[in-house]
Amino acid sequence: MEQMNLFDFMLEESKVIKELQTKETNWLLVDGNNLLNRAYYATAQKLMTAPDGRYTNAVSLFIKMLLSYQKELNAHVAVMFDDGKSYRKDKYPPYKDGRNETPAQLEEQFPLIKEVLNKAEIPVFSDPMYEADDLIASAAQQVEGNIYILSNDRDLYQLISDRVTVIVRKNKEDVHMTPTQFSNDFEGLQPYQIVDLKALEGDKSDNIPGVEGIGGKGAFNLIKAFSSIEELIEVKEFPKTLQRYQSKLESGKENAVFFKELTTLHTDIPMTLNTYQMNKQACINICESLAIHSVTRILKNY
Repeated sequence: MEQMNLFDFMLEESKVIKELQTKETNWLLVDGNNLLNRAYYATAQKLMTAPDGRYTNAVSLFIKMLLSYQKELNAHVAVMFDDGKSYRKDKYPPYKDGRNETPAQLEEQFPLIKEVLNKAEIPVFSDPMYEADDLIASAAQQVEGNIYILSNDRDLYQLISDRVTVIVRKNKEDVHMTPTQFSNDFEGLQPYQIVDLKALEGDKSDNIPGVEGIGGKGAFNLIKAFSSIEELIEVKEFPKTLQRYQSKLESGKENAVFFKELTTLHTDIPMTLNTYQMNKQACINICESLAIHSVTRILKNY
């Protein structure tokens, strides 16, 4: 038998690793509400309608983006939607109050996009008790392989890991939020600490006030110094540079703990995700019936 030298061995090993990587399953988990909103406002100046009068501009761009990401990542897709107010609204009634009302032209496209996805046999999930973010978190915990999450929602940053990447749209470009990118953007913090930051500084988009008097800079400095809210509230005396926050935290520590619990995503919702083949012809048929011809042209060459 011919002896393999070290270079040949390393070359052979790299080939095996590459083959294993190409065989690994990729998943694209989509925040359906977030993507449909993006698609609507990107096309709101040019509303489209189906022959039956239903608006289709957001649906059209949603499907185009979905197909583009799916092809680029060679991934199996699952789409999660909000359905109802979720348990968080019961625990904290002001949750998400103050958001702008959804335009009627967008509102009516939610059932339509679900209809198109169902016809295409792309998995769709929703639950009246949980938000799309919780469903994404649970799916990410349960499926194997590489996971890409498509959403601009910062709550999903807490899921970032060596195998979970959040794809965020910034300044008309995609940013892949990996652990390294997160650490760069948040000056050394880890993705799981996003819930500690949010609990302290608050989040206007979800109507979470945070701890009064701390704010963004204070929240960052406190978590940078003490790692988590749980460790923070055990500290007897703050260093001089942070002492101005001590009394504020003492009076607001119950809120801090509560808001962290409120914003931590559930990862244990029972779900079944299997690899699948999109029903391309059924998707073509429904898009033709809706007069979304630009999508059917893409699908015919897909």
